Amino acid sequence: MGGFPLDIGRGMDMNDLNEQYNIELGYQEKKSNVRTLKSFLWFFIAMAVIWVLTAVDFFVIDTATVTLAFSIATALMAAPLVVSLKGNLEAEWVKYMLLAVLCCMVGVINAILAYHAVFLFVMPLIFAIQYRKKAPLWYAYIVNCFTMAAGTIFAFYKGICDVNLIFDGNHSRDWYMSHYDGIALTAPLNENPLFVILVFAILPRCMVLLIFTITLRYIIMSNAEDAKRIAELTYRKETDIRTKLFNKNKYEEMIASYYPGLDKVAVIFWNLNNLKLTNDRYGHAEGDALIDKMSTILHAYMYGGCRVYRVGGDEFVMIIDNADETQAKEMVASVRKRMSEMRTDNAFRISSAVGYAVGVGKNIRDVVKQADENMYIDKARCKQSGDSISRRD
Repeated sequence: MGGFPLDIGRGMDMNDLNEQYNIELGYQEKKSNVRTLKSFLWFFIAMAVIWVLTAVDFFVIDTATVTLAFSIATALMAAPLVVSLKGNLEAEWVKYMLLAVLCCMVGVINAILAYHAVFLFVMPLIFAIQYRKKAPLWYAYIVNCFTMAAGTIFAFYKGICDVNLIFDGNHSRDWYMSHYDGIALTAPLNENPLFVILVFAILPRCMVLLIFTITLRYIIMSNAEDAKRIAELTYRKETDIRTKLFNKNKYEEMIASYYPGLDKVAVIFWNLNNLKLTNDRYGHAEGDALIDKMSTILHAYMYGGCRVYRVGGDEFVMIIDNADETQAKEMVASVRKRMSEMRTDNAFRISSAVGYAVGVGKNIRDVVKQADENMYIDKARCKQSGDSISRRD
């Protein structure tokens, strides 16, 4: 389902939609951190394969150079490894740490393998886009520019330099300089390589990455707007606008697709007493006030695996995941206590018949039927005792 995970337990009003949307983004961000950590593992495997193929002379690259790149990249993975084992993946700083490490790994590999790894600089941007916010993307771009500058400068002096494309070699600049006797090469040497690297290598690459970043930024904005729109549509589809509890549509959906998969469920039916009498005698405004107060009480209990649905004008169903009879009794007692303490603005007290049942999830409809029958038994008791929702204290 778009917008929110299925197991969100509480209802929400439109004022809380942005807050709930941010909670969902946090949930998605944690999943993104997990995906990034898994990608580090694949990164490590790819580097290991390259190192092995180089060691057996499949790639024409100096083995010592690849070993150095592989060793540094492996060392940089220590921080993500610690986070995956002991860290809080929901923490705000985790994504920035992971992106920084990735930028550093790309910079190190580029510094040593040079032109073999130039396309790796796009990787941090690709990872950053999954967080659905602009800040991580721009952060990755800025860090990328610094690591690319450092890596490119180092690559010119110590990495596998671009002249290998001409001489079919696998050497660094120092090796070529050691074999230059002033006669074999007639082209003049660059006396200011740092300036040339910064202006003619790093600057164009940063500009290309900037184009990638701006493009990805628009993708992020579009995805975020779509996600928020889906979240609002989901809210309107699943929520009873008046009470902010889940509506009959959501109830039927969960009965059909969610609750049958649980080991146990506890179902509690609530039915306001004498709502019609209150409407007839005191007006619909007072009846609506009673519904609002009852909804407020039940709304307070919506958490995690406890959900409340308005299935009729004065009927409410509370279903608790994996709850036993003791928990159901405790919930009934707690709600009744809250009801005894609450009054409408005109001092009317809240009274409701209640019935509950406990069973296995695959028999959810039978459990619901039993709870409904128990509620009607309690409603008959309320009528016999003269309990009235309209009575003032």
